Amino acid sequence: MKTVTAWVLACLLVLGGCAGSKPKPQVAGGTETQITVPERPAYKLSVGDELTIRVLFNPEYSAVLKVRPDGVISVPYVGEINVDGMTPADLQTLIRSRDAEVLVAPEVTVIVDNAVNKQVMVFGEVRAAGAYDIRGPMTILDAIAMAGGVQYTGRKDSIVLIRQGRDGKFAGTRVNLDDILDGHGDNVLLMPRDVIYVPQTFISKVDNFVDQFFTKITPAWYFYIAGKDVVNPEATYIIGR
Repeated sequence: MKTVTAWVLACLLVLGGCAGSKPKPQVAGGTETQITVPERPAYKLSVGDELTIRVLFNPEYSAVLKVRPDGVISVPYVGEINVDGMTPADLQTLIRSRDAEVLVAPEVTVIVDNAVNKQVMVFGEVRAAGAYDIRGPMTILDAIAMAGGVQYTGRKDSIVLIRQGRDGKFAGTRVNLDDILDGHGDNVLLMPRDVIYVPQTFISKVDNFVDQFFTKITPAWYFYIAGKDVVNPEATYIIGR
């Protein structure tokens, strides 16, 4: 009994050591560095996006369009353009160059009225994990509120925000929700495809470990510690007191 108890306590101590002070990110030379949220990349058009194309002083060249399932739009006096993956600025430049063949110094504006892939993902220790639409400016606090808030098992001081930068690489930063609520933290403005992860507290990890150890991993030990004899169904071993 003492041997088993000591073994379980040793496992818990290992968990405690793993959840202790976290190493800070290092760079060459041993200098500490702070991970920051990547710069917001330009929005890229995709299937289903609704656009308004305005050509100043030339309304006949203007149009309200929707990107077709094949990623193409049909622009007046320009023709069909495959815009899937293009930025609004890229499309604006392309239309301006085409219109310049028949107009003098055309002023073209491309507006994204409705973007279908404007979502953020919230998961981890929240009440309703999932993907949420961005409707207007949305902060990290707004997104967590939409997900039902942080559960008692979640760490509000160590929320992770993951974002893909302009170079295509993903990077993350830790956000302290308590600081934001106190008015001292930066309530980050989110962008499409951001990911928010709320990790577990250490105590909830220990509780989960104990539950899995006794009821899922090795249920026989539970009965042994409780003072009962255990015989497995195949009768290949007997644990007795």
